[in-house]
Amino acid sequence: MCFGDSNTHGNVSYNWVNDLSSQLTGYQVFNAGINSDLTYTLLRRIDDVVACKPNFITILIGTNDVNSTMSKVMEKRCQDLGRISKDTSPNFEDFKKNYIEIIRQLKAKTQAKIAVMSLPVMGEDLAHEANQKADKYSEFVKQLASDAQLIYLPVREKQKEFLQKNPQPLKHTFEETYKLLNYSVISYYLLGKSWDEISAKHGFQLTPDNLHQNSIAGGMIRDLVMASIQS
Repeated sequence: MCFGDSNTHGNVSYNWVNDLSSQLTGYQVFNAGINSDLTYTLLRRIDDVVACKPNFITILIGTNDVNSTMSKVMEKRCQDLGRISKDTSPNFEDFKKNYIEIIRQLKAKTQAKIAVMSLPVMGEDLAHEANQKADKYSEFVKQLASDAQLIYLPVREKQKEFLQKNPQPLKHTFEETYKLLNYSVISYYLLGKSWDEISAKHGFQLTPDNLHQNSIAGGMIRDLVMASIQS
């Protein structure tokens, strides 16, 4: 069971879950990713996951928790989509509280092994505030994995290492994310471009739009999950 947001759902991002499903013969893989989800909404969907009686659960969440703190526009978008209430303002303390409760409930209601992942990079400027926040959120996930005896998958660490080994000048900033996302969706669905082609056009190596994965980044996630299941 792959539980998360659009980076798991895979319709505005490279679909690493499909890869996993095709490569894991003898396993039934469920995609429980929903676009624009935050830890708040994962909490509301736990019973759906439990009903499937999974024996292995991956959790990839936090990108939208961070992104919604970057501007009031992004916070309002999450509110308008019904992901959070009109009086909810996402923050790090809520992220921690929600994540702890997600794990508590999954451990209480299932017998599944649980693997949690650090957040993917949020744009390729690793010094940007969004990535600084994602570092902080990911450190919490790593500590939670240790405290709760979960499997920890270092997605962020792998992606950062790749970018640090392959530096290149950037054409677009994190502040252009929403424009890049809209262009990426149009390019993929109407123009037939791949996520890799869109990434290259935008001058990125891992992401088409600062938030989602191309095949290189998605492949890193897939490989980490595959190794954890087969270990």
